[in-house]
Amino acid sequence: MIKLTYMENYEKFLKSIDGDLAKIFENQKEYICCKEGCSLCCERGDYPISALEYNYMMIGYDKLDSEIKSKIKENTNTLIKENKESMYVCPFLIEKRCSIYENRPIVCRAFGVLTEDAKGNPTFPFCATLGLNYSQIYDKEKNHLSSELVEKNNMKVFPRIFRLSNKVVMNLPLAKQLNIDFGEFDTMINFLKNKGLN
Repeated sequence: MIKLTYMENYEKFLKSIDGDLAKIFENQKEYICCKEGCSLCCERGDYPISALEYNYMMIGYDKLDSEIKSKIKENTNTLIKENKESMYVCPFLIEKRCSIYENRPIVCRAFGVLTEDAKGNPTFPFCATLGLNYSQIYDKEKNHLSSELVEKNNMKVFPRIFRLSNKVVMNLPLAKQLNIDFGEFDTMINFLKNKGLN
């Protein structure tokens, strides 16, 4: 029997997560406006990630050509110089496309559907306020899901709230089964400040 490397185990985990996320997005497709060319979710975020995710991102980064690497370094240096801690454009976003898409973190893979906060309340993706995901059922005045708007808009599937926080996803039984240690957590920019780019 061949023993899988640590990253192979992580890739196996991601393959399973991506399969589950594909089903979630398919179930909620009436509410989802995500399409190629829209990069709003990459243009303002904190991007909480684990050390393992950062290392996996760097595998994707190492495969890029030198011109794209230079742009990412330039973006990163600008963020560091401006002392951006939150709500910044992801430095890996190049011409409105993720340059490390296959190696992107879990938070990026899961963004776009209704999730829950620490208290179990629905949390809309911020693009709902911009007329995109879930906007047709988002009550702007009350900042919550409106079942009246679900009925009024004749939605076929009732919106579901998914537990997709890093804490939940990284404690799934498969992660334990594959003996995956995600390591420390921080924002992407702090990892880039502390560990840097090649």
